[in-house]
Amino acid sequence: MQFDSLRAFPYPVLRPDVDDYIDGDIQVTVEFEPSADGQEVIAEVTFHLSVKELQEEVEAGRAQYTTVFACRDTYFRHVHASGEESFKVTFPAGRLRGEVQVFPYIASVKPITDYKSKLINSEFGPGPFRYEIGSVLAVDRPQIIYIDRDVFRPLSSVFVLIGDDSIVGHEWQVRTTDDKVWILVSLELKELIDKARNNKANRAVLMNSIYFSAVMHCISILRAGSEDNDSRWAKVMRQKCHNEGINIEDHDDYLITEKLMRSPFQLIEAYVFQGVGQ
Repeated sequence: MQFDSLRAFPYPVLRPDVDDYIDGDIQVTVEFEPSADGQEVIAEVTFHLSVKELQEEVEAGRAQYTTVFACRDTYFRHVHASGEESFKVTFPAGRLRGEVQVFPYIASVKPITDYKSKLINSEFGPGPFRYEIGSVLAVDRPQIIYIDRDVFRPLSSVFVLIGDDSIVGHEWQVRTTDDKVWILVSLELKELIDKARNNKANRAVLMNSIYFSAVMHCISILRAGSEDNDSRWAKVMRQKCHNEGINIEDHDDYLITEKLMRSPFQLIEAYVFQGVGQ
């Protein structure tokens, strides 16, 4: 079903921005990740429900946590229902691509004839309330996730390190005019970095120096004119921001970079500062 806060139901439905219930909440988190072999996409869904009576209907088997996945690019639609508040759904390769809409709700799978809750708005009367099979008991806002092979990869995958004989010493440059972001360094520095990458501590330093600065530079470009940049790296970064719930207009460049790179300084703590002070 489509989410519409203005839609009227003949019975109380728990949903955001609607006062059918004077208290209580439903929040659904949906996270996508690739399978270990990269051939499938796994969605992990968790329902957070604070109305005890609705939880009891699910536990009694009269209602289920339900999620609809819809992908316009592949004309794929899938409905998954569960009696567990947290579950995983696996999709074969190619089923989900581009924009994926997720519609979470709780629906009755058996007739409910005697439903009561003190949290229901008194405008509905004292109850009890009846729900036929397929009736909606609660619904959360739909979510939109972008599924893309590059979006699932580490952010560093949109960068390529290139040796340039016109650069000398420890100077380095960033070029954003191609589908990938080029990090240009001298030939000697490129050789040193390639050797250093085999060590976790060295990689942690690289992520917190050259790559952190390069990502922050890209964020600055997107903030200056995000709609005008149609390169591959820009699309991946915008989609990653969307999936992480990051609005690039609301935060400084360095904070956005920290979120996108999943707090990279923790790598320094784990592999560089390990044992310090012990």
